[in-house]
Amino acid sequence: MKKTIPSWVDAAVPNHILSIPSYHAGKPIEELERELGIQGAVKLASNENPLGPSPLAVQVVEQRLKMAHIYPETAAPELREALAKHFGITPDMIVLGNGSDEIIQFVSHLFIRPGFNAIVGSHTFSMYRICVEAFGGHIRPIPLRNYRFDLEEIARAITDETRLVFLTIPNNPTGTIVSKKELDSFLNELPTQGIIVVLDEAYHEYVSDPDCPNGIEYVGNNPHVLVLKTFSKIYGLAGLRVGYGIASPWLADLLNRVKPPFNVNSIAQAAAVAALEDQDHVNNSLENNRRGLVYLEKELSKLGVKIVPTQANFLMICFETNAEPVYGALLRRGVIVRYLASFGLDNCIRVTIGTEVENHRFVNALREVLNHLGT
Repeated sequence: MKKTIPSWVDAAVPNHILSIPSYHAGKPIEELERELGIQGAVKLASNENPLGPSPLAVQVVEQRLKMAHIYPETAAPELREALAKHFGITPDMIVLGNGSDEIIQFVSHLFIRPGFNAIVGSHTFSMYRICVEAFGGHIRPIPLRNYRFDLEEIARAITDETRLVFLTIPNNPTGTIVSKKELDSFLNELPTQGIIVVLDEAYHEYVSDPDCPNGIEYVGNNPHVLVLKTFSKIYGLAGLRVGYGIASPWLADLLNRVKPPFNVNSIAQAAAVAALEDQDHVNNSLENNRRGLVYLEKELSKLGVKIVPTQANFLMICFETNAEPVYGALLRRGVIVRYLASFGLDNCIRVTIGTEVENHRFVNALREVLNHLGT
């Protein structure tokens, strides 16, 4: 149904709100099956863990459901203590979010107002723009270089009105990283006041390159840095929405001041504590990802498509022409990937590394599609 906004809204709602684009998520399996009348579709669009949630977390969820009528502890002391122990930091350096994207909203709330700007890469997670513009700020996208953040150009783009810089490492949707040397140089050149660098590490657990920076190592020595992490990816808890930020205590305190009470529910808190202890699940997830990546890189190279080397749990695949026909044809074969037009990459798709069965199904479907389209 078409959404018709009443005419009076134009005068009541600020223009910077009305101009914000909606977030585009990966198509749900249920939606595709309803639309096309098919069954048995697979979703490789949202970088979810194909092995599912941590088994330890599932056990805890079943137990905690009996207490679902009780409000959670808004400070989440058990989860914050567990995270502090895991990273060797103090609990006062942690802020929890209903997904790490809620913490993007918190930091934008604190530092953005009309006239200020935030700098991002030209092809990256859209919630940065949505949150910054929601508070009247302006996004300044800096072109990527070889699908990587160009930190030298980002540094040159900083002005007196810049308040936030968002760096996703590995980047979504490209899967690329910057090196420790590059990030060190960038941070050393920043002004001493007025700018927060947000290192979004949603996919950091999948990184195998030893030259990739580790955000936790920067927090204690650099008041500029806020690290974002999540339980949605490697831990398989995307549906429970648990993210967290790690920062200097003064910054974590400010972020917690704009945090709603009870924003992370009690069941999610307990599940996250259990998942953090489930190293077997993490190891199995990493091994599945490693095997799947080797298989996909081998088979996709045979198909002659361009793949961008990744340090995450997904691959970006690019074509010489617009990728929408490929995306649509894969949907009709019951394979959901992410068409990257909303990221400004019309000729690319992103595929999550799935189980062995899912990876084989994707490759076979893509082969059929390319043969049919003559791509």
